[in-house]
Amino acid sequence: MKAIDSVTKRFDDWVKRSRMLRRWRSRAVHGWLRWLIVCGLIAALVPMFPWGRSLQFADLKEGSISPRRIVAPFSFEILKTTEEIQQDREFAVQKVYPVFVRDEGQTSLSLQDVDEFFQEVEGIRRLIRKEPELRNVLQDSLFTQYPISVVDTLYRDQLIDPKGIVKDHDLQNFHRVIGKVIRDLLAVGVMDVDKGRTMNPDRRLIITDEEEEVIHSFDNFFDLAEGRKKASEMLNNDYPENVYLKQMGYVIINYFLRPNLIYDEETHKQRVDEAKARVPLSSGFVYKENELIVDKNERITPEIRKKLVSLATKMAEKGVQEGGIQRIFPVVGKTAFVVLVLFLLGAFIGMDKPRVLRETKSILLIALIILLVCLIAFFIHRFGASEYLVPSALGAMLLASLFDSRIGFAGTAVMSSLLGGLWGNEFNLMIVSFVVGIVGVISIKRVRSRSQLIQVIFYLIGAYIVAITTMGFLRLLPLKDIVRQWQWGALNGLLTPIVAYGLLALIESVFDLTTDFSLLELSNLNHPLLKRLSVQASGTYHHSIIVGNLAEAAAQAVRANSLLARVGSYYHDVGKIEKAEYFVENQLSGENPHEKLTPRMSALILMNHVKKGLELADKYKLPSSIKNIIAQHQGTTVMSFFYRKALNKNGAEEANEEDYRYPGPRPQSKEAAIVMLADAVEAATRSLKEPTHSRISGLVEDLVDARFKEGQLDESPLTLRDLERIKESFLMILAGTFHARVEYPDREKQKTTTKPKDTKTSVVQN
Repeated sequence: MKAIDSVTKRFDDWVKRSRMLRRWRSRAVHGWLRWLIVCGLIAALVPMFPWGRSLQFADLKEGSISPRRIVAPFSFEILKTTEEIQQDREFAVQKVYPVFVRDEGQTSLSLQDVDEFFQEVEGIRRLIRKEPELRNVLQDSLFTQYPISVVDTLYRDQLIDPKGIVKDHDLQNFHRVIGKVIRDLLAVGVMDVDKGRTMNPDRRLIITDEEEEVIHSFDNFFDLAEGRKKASEMLNNDYPENVYLKQMGYVIINYFLRPNLIYDEETHKQRVDEAKARVPLSSGFVYKENELIVDKNERITPEIRKKLVSLATKMAEKGVQEGGIQRIFPVVGKTAFVVLVLFLLGAFIGMDKPRVLRETKSILLIALIILLVCLIAFFIHRFGASEYLVPSALGAMLLASLFDSRIGFAGTAVMSSLLGGLWGNEFNLMIVSFVVGIVGVISIKRVRSRSQLIQVIFYLIGAYIVAITTMGFLRLLPLKDIVRQWQWGALNGLLTPIVAYGLLALIESVFDLTTDFSLLELSNLNHPLLKRLSVQASGTYHHSIIVGNLAEAAAQAVRANSLLARVGSYYHDVGKIEKAEYFVENQLSGENPHEKLTPRMSALILMNHVKKGLELADKYKLPSSIKNIIAQHQGTTVMSFFYRKALNKNGAEEANEEDYRYPGPRPQSKEAAIVMLADAVEAATRSLKEPTHSRISGLVEDLVDARFKEGQLDESPLTLRDLERIKESFLMILAGTFHARVEYPDREKQKTTTKPKDTKTSVVQN
């Protein structure tokens, strides 16, 4: 027996060590993965910063006042602005003519197809003369082989009918006319694309063949639409009065006409790229060494700004050409800046929400949100659009909705700094981004319905207008320029909440997260699972509603997610649907089925409601945050009633306390712990015969202290101060629910004792 116990002990020790090793490996892997995500974010952000020019003049914007005197340290060329380069490139592209290749083989193929078609028609006409009953079969065969869009069946019949209006000699002449029209059109040239797609302002194109390229006018050729129109005119000249042959000829030409001028899109695109590349970046004007660029206290004009940008670019190029350690300074500076702001964000989250930093999923989500906003800003900057189109509030609103307002505020500060750096140390964009980001965080956390999303849009638009106006006044911009920039802020304020709302739904499904928007949907008492609970376990349903009120008030008192606490309370006991009659709140008839069961069986039935609740949560696709509350709301508490019953019945040796203990886990979050306490308090308070204020207060105090002493709250982030606030909020709600009521006399007693003159007084008391 000792040998068996020894082997069993060693096996248990091995299992424990194996589990510890797996947990250690899992933590190590996730730790490396989190660092890899952060390093990947840094590697992605650094290349987005401006390269190829120095940023030392970034503070000298157009309209600002120069705080210092700047002279040229060396001679340099004045570069064109982005707009000037774009205009010159557009002008150069207009001089690049589209290229078409003449393919004479298409003419031969078109005429050959026409000849074969009419040979088929003549052969069918001969067969019909011999065997008229084959007429329909032969007609269907012809137009299956040549699916010509003939106007109607009558035209088909006339074409193949040897006794119809089209005689054999008419058919031969018709064949000749069709061939002549196609030959004449292709002799001029028919393009395979519409002229509007390729025509340049000069209305020129290049026709190339194996020997040479010749420039022609677009007017000398047809596209398909013009070719068909010309064919109709030519047929009208040949058959001015024969409507049938004109219509039939038109559809036949449409079918067999093959364009013989083929657009060489690849060659054209290559020549366009070459023309753009040949456009010089400099204006040709050279600034001499020691020549004054801007004096101290002088206003920065567009011309001066162009000179400063040119000097900054040349200084960056000069540093790269000199090489050495100076070459890596810009890279080190940009990398250090990104690392610094991300470190500050991580430090804040580590102090405020350390659990977030331990979750790989949360780190990945924060990194993706920051990267998304910076990528959008990068492309907006690259294409030269307004900085007020950068969705500054998007990342802040996503962080606030997915985590909390504090992380949203911290993320706003970090993303504003990154956006300012990405835009070339742009102080203006950083301030505007910070202002609208803060407004976005504050407004999105107050949204409790879709209609309130409209209010968020107006808040953001107002924030953009105020921020743009304020920064415009600081930069001494003309009022008309400030007003002109309002349109971009208003557009941004309109689109950002809509995009954020759509992204939240996507993120929720991909990352299995729960936002206030999804919780609001689940809080609807018409949800199928809650409707089922109200019908099959009405007592549990009523209990859950009251628990929800208690939990919501307590969560507000300790700054937890009150909406999650309330919704989690609604669903925490849905597992009781399975065997509702075994739970006391549903025993309306007074009959208790547990009287016929052993204590152990009763405990198993009650314990099973957690497991069944999780199964129903999976079936109805409830989010993981609600599932956690369902699993944790009983913690590892003992069903003391049935345990004591087992002790009295079987004795201490037969009754094992662990058999009457819920499997857990214990509450891991504030919300789950609050639901546990609210659940216990509501059930116990309902059992009080005379729920006076002092009795309710004592009961709440005892129950909360008992859960604390049992260690059920050890794994939740609740503090002792939080527990005191929770008790106060519970007492306030329960005191209102179980307030003392006036004891009314029964109807018979009232009739005999109340005089008519006292009726008014009774009604008032009522």
